[in-house]
Amino acid sequence: MNKAKAIYLWVTENMHRDDSVMGCGVGDAGKAIEQNIMGGKCTDISSVFVALLRSAGVPAREMFGIRLGSSRFSKACGSSDENGLAKITGAEHCRAEFYIDGCGWVPCDPADVTKVILTEKMTLNDPLVKEVRAYFFGNWEMNWMGYNTARDFILEPEPAQTPLNMFGYPYAEVEDEVLDYYAPASFRYSFVSQEKF
Repeated sequence: MNKAKAIYLWVTENMHRDDSVMGCGVGDAGKAIEQNIMGGKCTDISSVFVALLRSAGVPAREMFGIRLGSSRFSKACGSSDENGLAKITGAEHCRAEFYIDGCGWVPCDPADVTKVILTEKMTLNDPLVKEVRAYFFGNWEMNWMGYNTARDFILEPEPAQTPLNMFGYPYAEVEDEVLDYYAPASFRYSFVSQEKF
């Protein structure tokens, strides 16, 4: 647990959210570490966290999913209207987990720490960021649903784009042309979530 905490603290201190990155990022931890690319989005940040954990002998994995509604911390981490309706098209999000014998898979979300810092225009020293940073080591907010933990998918029948780096977005192709899943308006998909009160 101590190794994981030290790596989590290092990632949240040294990485930052880069909103110029498309979608959730590609999560190329090797490139990020080798080229000292310390900015990205959730898949990039979670993948570096996972790679560093694995290099320290701690089993870890990314978890791909989507935000479903309001966050208790910040709209950056999910929002909905007064009736609990959330328009979640484009709300895909990657989190991480590490494994501890006798405890199981422990959730973490270093990427949302960086998102709160950027969106709320804060630093690691602000009270909200301190709270978020403490909470997201060992917890996830439950306004999110995970899809899978795999990378390098090979779908059947085999698509034009193979393997898929991750499966956190809808995938479709017309004939052999892969549709841009980062562009839901032209791809033409939308997601909504309704919280029950």
